[in-house]
Amino acid sequence: MSAEDLSIGNELRDSYKITSKWIANGTNWLSDIDEFYRERSNIEREYATKLTLLCKKHFDKKSKISASLSVGDEPQITPGSLECASLVLWSDLLTQTEAIANERMNLGGEFSTKICNNLVGLKAKCERISRQVEQINEYLTQEKKNVEDEVLKAKKHYDTLCQATETAREKTERSESGKYQERLDKKTVEMNIGKNEYLIKLNVANRLKDKYYYQDVPEILDYFQELNENRVGILNKLLKNASIIERNSNDKIKEKLHSIDETIDQNNPKLDVAMFIKHNSLDWKEPPDFYFIPSSIWHDDESLVTKEPELTVLKKRLNVASGEYATYEQSCLDIKQKLEESTAARKEAEKNLTLKFDGGLQASLSILQKFMKEDTIRVRNEVEIEVIQNFAGDKDLTYIAPIERKKSKFGFLKRKSTKESITPSSDVASSDSHSLHTVKTNNTASLAHTGIFNLRRNKTSSSTKTSGSGSGKPTAKALYAYAAGGNDETSISAGDELTVVEEDTNGSGWTMVNGPNGPGLVPTAYIQISAPVPHTPPSGDTPAQKKKGPMVMPRRGAKKIQYVEALYDYTADGDDELSIRAGDRIVLVQDDTDGSGWTEGELNGAKGLFPTSYVRKV
Repeated sequence: MSAEDLSIGNELRDSYKITSKWIANGTNWLSDIDEFYRERSNIEREYATKLTLLCKKHFDKKSKISASLSVGDEPQITPGSLECASLVLWSDLLTQTEAIANERMNLGGEFSTKICNNLVGLKAKCERISRQVEQINEYLTQEKKNVEDEVLKAKKHYDTLCQATETAREKTERSESGKYQERLDKKTVEMNIGKNEYLIKLNVANRLKDKYYYQDVPEILDYFQELNENRVGILNKLLKNASIIERNSNDKIKEKLHSIDETIDQNNPKLDVAMFIKHNSLDWKEPPDFYFIPSSIWHDDESLVTKEPELTVLKKRLNVASGEYATYEQSCLDIKQKLEESTAARKEAEKNLTLKFDGGLQASLSILQKFMKEDTIRVRNEVEIEVIQNFAGDKDLTYIAPIERKKSKFGFLKRKSTKESITPSSDVASSDSHSLHTVKTNNTASLAHTGIFNLRRNKTSSSTKTSGSGSGKPTAKALYAYAAGGNDETSISAGDELTVVEEDTNGSGWTMVNGPNGPGLVPTAYIQISAPVPHTPPSGDTPAQKKKGPMVMPRRGAKKIQYVEALYDYTADGDDELSIRAGDRIVLVQDDTDGSGWTEGELNGAKGLFPTSYVRKV
């Protein structure tokens, strides 16, 4: 990877603290350079002897801070005698200054007005931008803590409801009174709602965790990187100006000052970043996902409760989440467009870097902060929609708000002899038909692929594997109707008796059966398999039955070709990579199952790797 393509956000995971300290070191270092030129301004009036002493002093200061400026305060690899490019430049400048000490006369005024004042201004601007980045980081850290606290709070509340339900159950067993049974039913519903809340918060927390580590933190780290590169670039210009001042004061030292100019020109702002990354790279592992911790008293599975009346609560929640998602999705797209425009303008301005570079950075950071806040809300609603729809399966999730009836002056509800025809509002109908709700028609494809930055969640539920015992082929009964979607599938109707030709032993979610319409594949979750009766069954044994899977369409695995669509252009940087352009439809060869950030695909007969975040599954 070339120096121009280096990115702290991509190369160093979860490294805000060390990067922030490194940026602060570079900013504080400007005070040393400012001090150098201010003292030199006086020394020029006090003869060359003091100039020599000053150079020695700053050689000593540089040696003390060399490691922290080059590789940070806590490097994973010690740099030894190596120094970053900026420090190499600084060493050369001090050396040349010692060599021309006897030629220096009366330059104090120009050094003070043209160099020192600009260094003070540069330091102030860098500190102002660093504080703005820190505010964003504090917000992200607090949001991360709040999400984790919500998960713990939901778990505690769920356990409390489980205990209350168990207490009600025990009372019901000891008494035949109907009121205890009613109380138990009520507690059970409350417990199930609490469980749903817990599971939803788990999924939200996991998605926001990914967003924090793979999107938010890398973004602000890249802004830190840009600030550091701009600081080095401006410093280069100021040091070159100092050289010009000296060159004009005495033609005799032109050759030595020209050497300083050449060293400055070699100080590419990316070089400091490359050295910092190299000495701080570590074997970083993503923190583990949140997972459902069952209560020791009640339910022990991680499925949402989708029966009534719990389903109505989920419908209402889905309706609210759908409306908010549509609003914030469009808002995030608009803000993202503004951010891209701001970034493009900033990159154009960098071609002629000036001390006014901070204006573009501050504007982009303000837009980024707003985007992160609204994108967090969008992701929350996206996960809620995805979780509820996946667990609800084929159930109707249309939510119709109940109509409150007027009360009479005696407090009794007025009743009507005929039923009222209730029609969903246009808003409800629209949100229910939203494209994000059609999970079942897309083989439960994750809603995450519609995200602004295409965050991935490579998590699939494993199928329950049960093999028949005894001799002969097992039989099955169709629980639901299914229409074949390909030549290798077969259509079935609810109640059909089927013969199992090949069971779902690899967890693909599909079973080969022979039915009324001939042999073919059907979703495992749509049938109930019974093991064949053995020739000599043990006393009291009955044929075992497979558990039903989730009522959603399974993924076909290797049965069908999976495609991804390119969202952005990417140019291959090696023989093992693949160049893609926005809009390309690419055959998925190997998904990013190990979280490396790279996916393998095939386009126009060529295979190779490309960034996972640059594509979405279709």
